[in-house]
Amino acid sequence: MSVVSGCPCRKNMLFVYNEVMWLLSPAFFAYGIRRILDGTRFSAIYDWTGRFPKWDKGQGTNDIESGAKCGVRCFWVHAVSVGEVVAASSVVAALKRKFQDALVLVTTVTETGMKTAKQRIPNADAFAFLPFDIMPFPRWAMQRVRPDVLILTETELWGNLMHAAKEIGSKVALVNGRISDATFARSQTPLGKLAYQWLLSHLDLCLMRSELDAQRILQMGAPPQIVKVVGDVKLDQPQVRLSESVKASLRSELGLFSDHLLFIAGSTHEGEEEVILRVYQRLISYLPNLRLLIAPRHLERVERVMAKIESAGFKPVRRSFCTGKPIRQNEVIVLDTVGELAKLYALATVAFVGGSLIQRGGHNIMEPVLHGVPVLFGPHIDNFRPHAELLLREGIGFQVHNENELVDTAFKLLNSEPLRRTLAWKAEQLLSRHRGASDRVANAIAELVGQGKVDTGQGVK
Repeated sequence: MSVVSGCPCRKNMLFVYNEVMWLLSPAFFAYGIRRILDGTRFSAIYDWTGRFPKWDKGQGTNDIESGAKCGVRCFWVHAVSVGEVVAASSVVAALKRKFQDALVLVTTVTETGMKTAKQRIPNADAFAFLPFDIMPFPRWAMQRVRPDVLILTETELWGNLMHAAKEIGSKVALVNGRISDATFARSQTPLGKLAYQWLLSHLDLCLMRSELDAQRILQMGAPPQIVKVVGDVKLDQPQVRLSESVKASLRSELGLFSDHLLFIAGSTHEGEEEVILRVYQRLISYLPNLRLLIAPRHLERVERVMAKIESAGFKPVRRSFCTGKPIRQNEVIVLDTVGELAKLYALATVAFVGGSLIQRGGHNIMEPVLHGVPVLFGPHIDNFRPHAELLLREGIGFQVHNENELVDTAFKLLNSEPLRRTLAWKAEQLLSRHRGASDRVANAIAELVGQGKVDTGQGVK
């Protein structure tokens, strides 16, 4: 019996969900119009309405069709934005190793997510934006792709998309599943319990990143037999540490000398840059060779951040304008490029990850750690709580609650090269313990596809 059929309120909840989505439909369409006006390709309309275009490679001029019609497995991997794309990249690589001829479609929601996906997942066979979760768009998309497995990363539970997958017999898997404090709290309200029980009833497999996430999804109503802890695929990345020659070239581009210390504040939000600039002002009085790079979370805020830098008495320098001219102490580099932050963390002496001094739930605090760089973050880290607890327990990450704590902790790290070497060694030991999570995901997916048939529109396979 399908997992979906085990939810007694399934039909009622589907009706309610669709009523809500139709009420929200003007907002979806307004969002699409705004995206196109902001520069998103016009053909995204086909994606949003479930009329996916052709495979980008591997299938010549064929439209996106069922992998079964080509005699191979087909996987649809969804990653909402940049952070989830990082997780999806290693999963897709593992699936391609496990199923060498498989077709993989990757969908995202954001423009930056799409750009990052094309950079980080070059072995995918097609890319598209996720259809609006309003029937019949997900049904049209699912009937066109007909994947063996719909793979959703982290927290992306779209009711109509999952329902459409179950209609044609596709399996649905949650990969690198995480349940934030806010999501868990919502799921414990009377309405939240009904909604999440219905959403989770569509899942055939829940591959969670930690024991805490597994415990939470079980309390939310996931059947115990489908929940497994496989580790965090974001920690199972290929060797990302840059060679010394590449780092030297990047430092030269940015105008950094060999004796310069670099403080990178990544994924910052409104209300955080002001704090970072005050911290920098205080630190350079003790460390005159310190330089600062700020990477706002949203590129549309670059001009606003540059204005803040000028108001603080510094001169902003766009990353895209860096040509090797030496960066002075009174200049602050502003990252205005897409997909470069994860690489630039390799140049950092110390990193701060934003969205955490204010209530945004934090961002990927593991990116600096992948390069052996000590990372600081604020108290609002709900989206990455298991990561934060892990880093705090290992002594690799440092939580700060205010400007003074940020100054004190950053100075301690910036002023001690032996301490930084010790932390880099600890980071490598930590990462080595988590390697293999992506292969465990691929093995679990392989077991899953052996459990049933997918309706190809031309019989089953």
